[in-house]
Amino acid sequence: MNLISERLRIEPLRAEHAKVVFAPLQDSGIYTYLPDDPPTEEALQKRYDFLEKGCSPDGEELWLNWVVFLRDSMTPIGTFQATLPKNVEGSFAYIVFPSFWRQGYAREMATCVISHLFGTHNNPSLFAEIDTRNTGSIRLVESLGLTRTTTTQGADFFKGASSDEHKYSISQDAWEQSQSAKG
Repeated sequence: MNLISERLRIEPLRAEHAKVVFAPLQDSGIYTYLPDDPPTEEALQKRYDFLEKGCSPDGEELWLNWVVFLRDSMTPIGTFQATLPKNVEGSFAYIVFPSFWRQGYAREMATCVISHLFGTHNNPSLFAEIDTRNTGSIRLVESLGLTRTTTTQGADFFKGASSDEHKYSISQDAWEQSQSAKG
């Protein structure tokens, strides 16, 4: 089922999406705060073939992934993913392609998908882990009502530097209250 927002169409990931998002995923700006590098076509296709199943190999977690498009086009603007273990805190992450940064798309995408996740799954809360240098993502999740719960020094080491990481979380009740206050 596609999710629809004012400007976006959010499609559940299918293997054929790899061809659509390969070129935008080559922008090195995406990987400034991620330990990954741009994928090869083969690696991305294998990953999407695997992720299309929607769950971990043992069936204990839902692995939900979406490709996000401008609403009435086939222009991809990013991706969104959620990992949902059964009845415990789930996690989410997203990528917005650089040509769509600072236009409100990340907020619109995250609001739509998080509302969907809380409305259809039994996870009591969701969290995101964000490199402490990624001020854009930090501002976004804080504006969505997530609160910083921990900071891990030296969480990762990549591209020649140590990376510290904040964990931001929001409960389903807090999310619903924040959305009804806006609505």
